[in-house]
Amino acid sequence: MTKNHFSALILCLCCFCAAAQEIHLDALRPLQNPALAPFYYGVASGDPAPDAIALWTKVAPAPGEVVATLQWELAEDEQFLKIVQQGEVETISDINWAVNVHVGGLKAFQFYYYRFAYQGKYSRTGRTKTAPVDAVQQLRIGVTSCANHQAGYFNAYAQLARRDDVDVVLHLGDYIYEYQPGGYGNSQLAARAHIPAKEIVSLDDYRARYAQYRLDPDLQELHARFPVIMIWDDHEFANDAYVDGAQNHQPDKEGAWQARKQAARQAYFEWMPIRPEQAGKLYRSFSFGPLAELWMLDERMEGRSKQVKSAADSMYHSPTRSMLGQGQFEWLTNGLEQSQARWRLIGNQVIMSSLDGSKVLPQNPKFMDMWDGYPAERERLFRFFEAKNMKNLVVLTGDCHTTWAMDLTRAPNTPGQYARKSHKNVVGIEYTTPSITSANYDEYAKRWKVRIGQKRFKKGGLNPHVRVMDLMHHGYLLLTLSQESARADWYFVRKLSVRDQREYRGRKWVYRLD
Repeated sequence: MTKNHFSALILCLCCFCAAAQEIHLDALRPLQNPALAPFYYGVASGDPAPDAIALWTKVAPAPGEVVATLQWELAEDEQFLKIVQQGEVETISDINWAVNVHVGGLKAFQFYYYRFAYQGKYSRTGRTKTAPVDAVQQLRIGVTSCANHQAGYFNAYAQLARRDDVDVVLHLGDYIYEYQPGGYGNSQLAARAHIPAKEIVSLDDYRARYAQYRLDPDLQELHARFPVIMIWDDHEFANDAYVDGAQNHQPDKEGAWQARKQAARQAYFEWMPIRPEQAGKLYRSFSFGPLAELWMLDERMEGRSKQVKSAADSMYHSPTRSMLGQGQFEWLTNGLEQSQARWRLIGNQVIMSSLDGSKVLPQNPKFMDMWDGYPAERERLFRFFEAKNMKNLVVLTGDCHTTWAMDLTRAPNTPGQYARKSHKNVVGIEYTTPSITSANYDEYAKRWKVRIGQKRFKKGGLNPHVRVMDLMHHGYLLLTLSQESARADWYFVRKLSVRDQREYRGRKWVYRLD
């Protein structure tokens, strides 16, 4: 290839990318609220520390702008009469005109208000809160996951955003879905159909999909009200993702997995209020004073081996197969062992507890994408919990679209290993959050059939460690920590097909320390 031919090829590729971006923008413009210009995507904060917070926004630059310079302000009051910090920050098209400011030197466990300005126009005002450093009587955490835009309206986000009793929100993954309109989770709601009108693969595709989600007013409101601690799951990449591939990635049609993974990763960090990465790792920990410490795990891109098809696979029990990878496993266990916090919290993407589905799904009673699919590493982890005599673990789980509370124990269905009444060999509790919109069993079967399935799940004494199970409702989890207990309250919404302001507390469970 001659130099002239190479230059022409590069020019052609650049034109193609610009054209793709413009097509995506044309599809998104009807969703933009002109009153928010040029901050159409709102503001967000995240990764709270006792003395620091990450602030985020994205600006629509002026025509011809090469570098956009924004101002930011952080104040103790909503009227910005008591500004405590302010500054300037630049952004460019290479990072999608996003801004992520890490602000330090703050007071612990205090509300702050923040906003951005660009060429004389202000963003909406966001509210955030730092983490505690001293002892507090209570910590309240909202927990969410699995929000499929085309499956319905984000009413659960709206209801959570209306609360005044939440200190921080966790999002445990599946913030977006990669499928095309009419693909997985489609609800026939024309106003919610995915943009772009294809399965997303390229960087421009992922950016456009995030843009569509962040134009949703309920999601914007959630981010404007609370700091959010984020972790990805599979759909930020592709369904059932692992380090070297995904169930929903076909290289012959969609190109190299590593290129798609890098595009998805870049878009994620452009859109999320996350503190600077440490050595390229997304897994990270948070301290909430003596009351609680939190470890957010990456169970997709850090060390996950490919899923096997069933427990009959010869590699099923192999110790070489991993969910976390050795580095993350050691980071987690070392952190848990050294922690002096009253509660040790784990932000976890897929169900950690062992579940026996033989009375419901006899052909495949184990769920291979969950920790059940990685028995050797889970056994090693639970042996560690037992050796350290842990009783104060709270595993917070997303992905499953349904509501569960389960005693954390190594072998719940093994006679003599676990006792429901005495809590023998219980190291803590696992709480799952229902989906915001993503399909649960209620979308696949009539309610009476779901109820029968729930009964069969515990038939014959199976799964005695299951304390709460609801397979039919969407919403969020509210976790309340005190010195004595870790209480879970599940709030469910009434509808997904229309915007609806009704919610109710559907289930609850309290795990107490002696």
